[in-house]
Amino acid sequence: MQIKSTHESEFALAFQQGEEKGFDFFFRDLFPALCFFANHILDNRCEAEDIASSAFIKIWKKHQQFDNAKNIRSYLYQIVRNDCLKFHQQQKRSAIITKEIRYLSIGDLENNYEADIIRAEFLSEIYKFINTLPTGCRKIFKMLYIHGKSVKEISNELGITASTIRTQKAKGLAVLKKKVKIISIFIF
Repeated sequence: MQIKSTHESEFALAFQQGEEKGFDFFFRDLFPALCFFANHILDNRCEAEDIASSAFIKIWKKHQQFDNAKNIRSYLYQIVRNDCLKFHQQQKRSAIITKEIRYLSIGDLENNYEADIIRAEFLSEIYKFINTLPTGCRKIFKMLYIHGKSVKEISNELGITASTIRTQKAKGLAVLKKKVKIISIFIF
């Protein structure tokens, strides 16, 4: 045991003086144990390794303050423990925020759901009104607005002029505008 403590003392002195061999010794000696310690607290191996690595970075920035292996070891374990606790607190906060966001999102979904219902009911009424249009006007209106055909396509398909199609479209729109105003007043 005397050999190890003498050996550690040499590396502790090297660590204190900012020599890489001191850092390398403690890193190789303590990193696996610190990872195990952090993983036991977090149950998250990747995060445990990150915390253990960052503990070495933190202690290395203060290397002049450590004159023996016991202090280095203690400080590293303290850093890892504190960072694990901070990580847990951040996770809890994150879970709360996620829960609040989910609640707000569900609220938005409910509002969208209601808006979708109103929209569906409104469109249902529009389709009913389209079906009350005179036969020729209704046919042209459906081809234009439901099937998405152009005036030229309808003209070719039905064998009528473009001006007739535009006239029937205008008549259909005039009738629907009046009926949509009535629906809008009723719904809103």
